[in-house]
Parts: sequence; C-alpha cells; structure tokens
Amino acid sequence: MKYLMVILILLKLSRIITGQGTCKKVNSCKCKLDDGKVIDLDPVAKSGGPAYLDVTDVAQVDQYSWNPCKPFSEGACTNAAVCQTHGGIQYNCGTQDSAVFGYDTGNDLYTITYSADTVSKSNDLRTTTLYLKCDQGPDVFTPAGETGSATYVLTFQSKYACPRKDSGGISAGSILIIIFFGLLFVYLIGGVLFQIFIRKNSGKNAIPNSSFWFGLPGLIKDGVLFIVRRGKKKGSYNSI
Repeated sequence: MKYLMVILILLKLSRIITGQGTCKKVNSCKCKLDDGKVIDLDPVAKSGGPAYLDVTDVAQVDQYSWNPCKPFSEGACTNAAVCQTHGGIQYNCGTQDSAVFGYDTGNDLYTITYSADTVSKSNDLRTTTLYLKCDQGPDVFTPAGETGSATYVLTFQSKYACPRKDSGGISAGSILIIIFFGLLFVYLIGGVLFQIFIRKNSGKNAIPNSSFWFGLPGLIKDGVLFIVRRGKKKGSYNSI
C-alpha cells in the first residue's frame, strides 16, 4: 500500500512537471492540450438561452443557469455564462469573455473559471469555477453552490468534458488540395468547351493541350526509369 501511494504521488508530480495538465484556450468553450487533443463543449451550447436553466444547488438554496460558448440573458444577468438566482434576484456570476481554462491537480480535473464585476463599489469579482468531469454517461450539471463570498462552484459531467481528437476545421493541406482540384476542374471543363464551340474540335482534340496529356504517361515512365537507374543509360559503353 505504501509503495502504491508513492507511485501515485510520483505520477501526479510528473504530470505537473511535464505540463500535461495544461489546456490552452481556443475560445470560451474549447481548449487544446499539448498532445493535440481538445476539450470542446460546443455540442452542449444552446442559442437564445442557457443549456441548463435554474438548476437548484446541493444545499437546495439557490438556482444556477449555465451555457458554454454563447452568452445568454436571464433577468438581471446579461451577457452571462453563469447566472445565480438568489431570493428571486439574478446575479451574473461570470461572462463568456472571462473564461479561463485550468487544471485542478488535487481533484485531477480540468476547469473553466468565469468572472464578472459585482455591483459593489469595491469592484470585487464574482468568480465561478466549473469542474469538467470526464464521463461517458448522460450529461449531468451539478451546482455545488456558493462556497465563499462571491465564489461559486459547479460541476459538469459529460463525454464532452473528455479530451478527444480535434475534428473541427480544415487543415492548410486540405485547403490546397481543394483549390488544386477546383482549378483543374475549371481548366478541363472550360478547355473542352472552348475546343468544341470555338475551335470546332472533336474527339481527343477536344481535350485542351491534348498532346501534353497523352504524352504525360510516357514522361512519367521515363522519369521513374531515370530515378531507378540513377541516371545511367541502359546498356554499356564499348571499351576504347
């Protein structure tokens, strides 16, 4: 048991030292890990309102609304990511723009921290920490509630809280390939139409630069043979 505890501590320390717990912010609901995987809550987000509306906290005192990615408004909460309802009054507990990704080594969980200005003259911030719990079961949003003065804790348990391969966006290489084949298509179709209707050609002559295209396989073959033979001609020279 003692050795197991030592191993666990060493693993946790190695994770901290190597920075495996860091997740660089892409936007307010997506971050990217060093290994290229991402945590992306975009599939959970809703438009026009929160993904979770007025969910009662564990103490059965207050209600919390939350939406990733997109801001929402509820009562006195405007441009909110998190909104608390206490005694029938809403308080903005964090905006989308303020979202900061982090990693809690004690709980071994990734987090998103939201903040928002309070209405007090001291210019204090309301701060909400959302714990992201990786789980392949149903999505569960659990507000722990207010843990201190203007400090709140929420937990979101979901498969979307798990690091996974980034499937979003098109790579630069894919864009170049799409452009290349798009131009090739325009060249062939436009060229054939020009040959048929302007130059009145038909058959293989309707293909633009037909002599080049029909000769291309032979050129490729010669090039391959040149590489294979390392520039040497077939046969041998006669000795002098």
